[in-house]
Amino acid sequence: MIVNRRIISSLFTTTRSYQVTVVGATSEVGQVLSLLLRSLPLITKLVVHDNKEFTPGVTLDLSQIPSPSRILGLTGEDTLERALKNSDLIIAAGGLSQRPDISEKALLTANSQFIKSIISKLGRSCPIPFVGIVTEPINYLIPMTAEIMRNHGVYDEKKLFGITEIDAIRSQCLYATENNLKANDCYVPVIGGHSDKTIVPLLSQAKPTVEMKEKDLEEFTIKLRNCDGMITKAKRGCIPNLSVAYSSFLFTKSILDALEGSPAKIHAFVDNNDFGTSYFSSLVNLDKNGVKEMVRYSEFSKFECDLIEKSLQQLRKDVSKGRKILELA
Repeated sequence: MIVNRRIISSLFTTTRSYQVTVVGATSEVGQVLSLLLRSLPLITKLVVHDNKEFTPGVTLDLSQIPSPSRILGLTGEDTLERALKNSDLIIAAGGLSQRPDISEKALLTANSQFIKSIISKLGRSCPIPFVGIVTEPINYLIPMTAEIMRNHGVYDEKKLFGITEIDAIRSQCLYATENNLKANDCYVPVIGGHSDKTIVPLLSQAKPTVEMKEKDLEEFTIKLRNCDGMITKAKRGCIPNLSVAYSSFLFTKSILDALEGSPAKIHAFVDNNDFGTSYFSSLVNLDKNGVKEMVRYSEFSKFECDLIEKSLQQLRKDVSKGRKILELA
């Protein structure tokens, strides 16, 4: 009887173990993200992968942080398939960073190759893991990634995410600063895409409600859209890796919570044709299968309607270009 009770008890107390793989783990974002992920109790195995020769050093550094998860570091293209095997979630955090001195062509060529190298190894994974992409430019790379995944027979539209939570937390902090509020008490939904021409903060839906003049709305939108550039300039050419890594950490936590069966939501750029763009970013409700439904908003202000229309025009161009750069991948 005692043995039976122990067996029954173990059945009810056992929780799932999750493996998360960070590809591009030695990048500016990848290192900070890997550090943050060491603190997540739901992760039992953290795999960090990169092609850089100092990857073992980053792994060693991370291994000396007390954590509930065990860590595995792998280096080189020939170990990528092993890094992805049995992963529940893969975060693509490598490739070139967006900087003023890097051309769009160079960025797309390098980063499309980086993404293809990951997706080409997923064909043997079963079940297909969740894939979150931090690598820029997200407006182009998510449509491209979807096409590559289709070609490899591994596409599940519910499991592919462009991580855009950074836009929401920036909007939250800017709103708090502008209105002398505490950031943790504020919320501003952000929709559209993930670029300086497609990010749309919905200040009419912000909490707590604050009356803002159209000039203030314009200035707020410009600030939000230019955050990357402002931070890179202030950091003397270094990208905003800290806040981007933190937003990717929040994304990871939400995905794992959803896999556990808990209510979860996150801002992400996903397969969605509500506005005729094929892909769209907004707050997304999650379940254990991935995207459950996108949160929809109504009663936009006139300023927001005009902004959305212009953003949609640009987003359609970006998505179309993303699909066409497949040959570069």
